[in-house]
Amino acid sequence: MGTTINITLSAHSRGTVRSHSANSTLFTILLPTWLFGIVIPPTIESESMVALQFIAFAWLPLFGLIIGASKFGVAAIFRRHLAILGLVLAIILAFTSSALLSEEPSRSFGFVLTASIGLFACAGIWELMGAKMLKALTIYAYVGSALVTSCYFIGSRIQGRLTIGVAHPNYLGVVSFGILVCALSVQPRLIGAILIGLNLFIIVETESRSALAAALLGLGTYGMLAAYKMHRPKVAAALGGAGIISTVVLLVFYDATQVWISHLFFLNDRYRGLGTGFTGRVAAWEEAIDLFAANPIFGVGFRMHERYMTMLSSAHNGYLSLLAEVGLIGVVPITILLIALIWRLARRALARDEVATIGISFVLGYLVIAAFERLFLNMGNPVSVLVWIFLLISDRRCVGR
Repeated sequence: MGTTINITLSAHSRGTVRSHSANSTLFTILLPTWLFGIVIPPTIESESMVALQFIAFAWLPLFGLIIGASKFGVAAIFRRHLAILGLVLAIILAFTSSALLSEEPSRSFGFVLTASIGLFACAGIWELMGAKMLKALTIYAYVGSALVTSCYFIGSRIQGRLTIGVAHPNYLGVVSFGILVCALSVQPRLIGAILIGLNLFIIVETESRSALAAALLGLGTYGMLAAYKMHRPKVAAALGGAGIISTVVLLVFYDATQVWISHLFFLNDRYRGLGTGFTGRVAAWEEAIDLFAANPIFGVGFRMHERYMTMLSSAHNGYLSLLAEVGLIGVVPITILLIALIWRLARRALARDEVATIGISFVLGYLVIAAFERLFLNMGNPVSVLVWIFLLISDRRCVGR
């Protein structure tokens, strides 16, 4: 009897392992496919843009829930860290309250529902991916690089700036930033460096200043963590020495450096420079602050601030737009959650987890972009989705391919 039970349990265990392995292999393909699909809707002109974006986003969470059941719906990070689950639920409740008090409750609540599904899906993906996240990131880096390369040869330009479809050039720059950081997972390193250089070139062609700054910050962060991870004091010393030398050079050749930086980031451009308030962004930021001042507790409704803007189509700042939309009741819990998840991810990176190292480099770059673009909790953008995937990383070490 005991032998029979042991054999049965062993067979069940082997079946579970095979099932998990199959799901892991499947999602290695599905995850980059999902991210690639999310890229497309904003590049085409359609009256049903919101519906297209929801379809491009929703199919993977639905499929994951079907094959992963409770593990996908409520991932291990939520089961093991009840405080994180509590913060996520508090965010959903706060955002829902804000939506119900807005001028378009059903529309705003639709965005809240999408964001809620996204948060649970980004955590649940780890339950089905196993240790194959690096491979999925590699595939996305290849596919994405092919896409942006095609844009350079057959894409359109707006006032000389490279773009994709009907999207704003900054959109292509942000997407290229995401692909660039994912290329850090590519082996051999030489091919990864080529893909990084390619996407950096595309970012320069889009003239997206926020994406360029984010890319440089992300690469710098990864370089420092890589030196720490390899126990290479000489490499770390070399990086520190390079930083000191660069600082000295900047001071000695201050005038030339100022001209170069101004040219690279278009600081003196008559249409996009400092004199324009960063293309009107400063005025838009002031409008968002005024919206918050008028609605400090609940805001004007999640994803609803655009309808009140007069200077630009949006606040062009993920932090201020969220503040205006969900007020203090929503900003407080999501800020606490963000700090906790960044701290957790950084600790994983310092523990020499490769995926976490890429992740913290990605997240820090994204935080720069969010200061100039309307991105923070936006499941219609592949870069935002990737950020929340990294932030909600599993407790298991992710070093396999």
